[in-house]
Amino acid sequence: MAYVEAPPARRSTAIGVATFGALSLTAGAVLGPREMLAGAAVFVLAALLAMRELATPTVTWPNAVAAFVLVMWLVPARGYRLPITLPFNLEPYRVVLAVLLVALVVGAISGRLQLEFLGFGVPLLILAGTAVVAAILNYQELANTFEGGGAFKSLSYFLGFLAVFVLVASTIKTQAAMDSVVRALVLGATIVALSAIYESRSGYNAFDHLSEWIPALVSEARTAFEQRGGNVRVYASAQHPIALSAALFMAFPLALYLVGRASTQFRARLWIVAAAICAIGAVATISRTTVVMAVALGLVAVWVRGRQVVRFWPLLLVLPIAIHFAVPGALGGIYKALTFQSGGLEADAYARSGEQGSGRLADLEPGLRVWGESPLVGKGIGSQVTTKEAGVAQTAEGAQGAVIIFDNEWLNTLVSLGVIGVVAVAWFIFGSLVTVGRFARRVRGPRSDLAAACAAAIGAFGVSMFVFDAFAFVQATIFFFLIAALGLQARRLGPRPTDA
Repeated sequence: MAYVEAPPARRSTAIGVATFGALSLTAGAVLGPREMLAGAAVFVLAALLAMRELATPTVTWPNAVAAFVLVMWLVPARGYRLPITLPFNLEPYRVVLAVLLVALVVGAISGRLQLEFLGFGVPLLILAGTAVVAAILNYQELANTFEGGGAFKSLSYFLGFLAVFVLVASTIKTQAAMDSVVRALVLGATIVALSAIYESRSGYNAFDHLSEWIPALVSEARTAFEQRGGNVRVYASAQHPIALSAALFMAFPLALYLVGRASTQFRARLWIVAAAICAIGAVATISRTTVVMAVALGLVAVWVRGRQVVRFWPLLLVLPIAIHFAVPGALGGIYKALTFQSGGLEADAYARSGEQGSGRLADLEPGLRVWGESPLVGKGIGSQVTTKEAGVAQTAEGAQGAVIIFDNEWLNTLVSLGVIGVVAVAWFIFGSLVTVGRFARRVRGPRSDLAAACAAAIGAFGVSMFVFDAFAFVQATIFFFLIAALGLQARRLGPRPTDA
């Protein structure tokens, strides 16, 4: 068999990957035994990828983004870090994202890539600028609140969300690439949803024990959540049950999109099963946000694909039965949480005024009062408003000034980034929803179907922001920006010549 030499570009990529692995091994050997173990694991993986790259293209942007998506699903954000001592936690997803962003910048500088904003560069620039300006103007207050660079960490998390959008918009530019990323997102969601279903029945969260199976990971303490309606509130790989339900519900319409893209009837049925598992996993969180997102998702779906939605009406009959057997009591728990009983909507909206974790409506007045102190650019990302600062009549628990947790991202953004930030966020979210939705309504074809699925996810997330502080949760927010980029990219590509 004749030897075929790999193209120069592929050889350069293989050399770069192998060099990265060697540097990781060297750094680990210098830092300590656990760090050396992590470096060795990276080195072995890099060597395998480098050898594979010489035979066939493996280190491609679709594969890289798909790998990042799986890391986001399978390694809990803020739950694990690498065993390397730095001023900040070196979380696996941040390492992967940093490598991708460096590659993106190098590609842009060399002219091989062009940075894309898909028509939403202005709101993204306003958001980034407002966040930086707010941090500068409120630097002393933020520094007093956070020790050890906490304010910088919060700002970096927020800017990371925007960077993910630019990364996907600039690198995922074909139908095949978009489908590859969507498959990774739905596959990861299905695995996590299955784990959530098991957690609801056994109380065992497999994602809390990853460090036992992967010694290179160092576990960070994660909060265990209370029961609701007699059932465990599951959170799997997410930071909170609400964030898990939001992430899984955004994956649901994308799974239905893959049904239409399946090459065989068998694969189509597998994707239908995956969609059902995602929905069941979301309900297993026993979160009222699930209902809010389901209604918003349904309304957007009817707007963009009224007739096609009717095709999936059997799911409406099968899902409640499947949910009942998969997670017994979950539907009853959500029903009780939605009623005006003790611990239901009324308590959630008005109770615990003046205490940490007070009701959503109870926080509205103090939030607006604090916003009035800095109406244009807000108090800065990560600012912590206390009941004392907001002038709330304090209970015994709030006597020293309990931190107010705004379970409303729109109000939280208003306080953190002011009216400029709220306008920019609304511009991006609802502007992308309208742009992608109109495209999905106007044309037909695979790209239009992807746009329709993304529009449903975008609308559901935008509405859910009224009932939870979405940007505080890394996993769900990153998936939102990624899905928005996919939808806008599908719209930019437009219909294929063969589409009717």
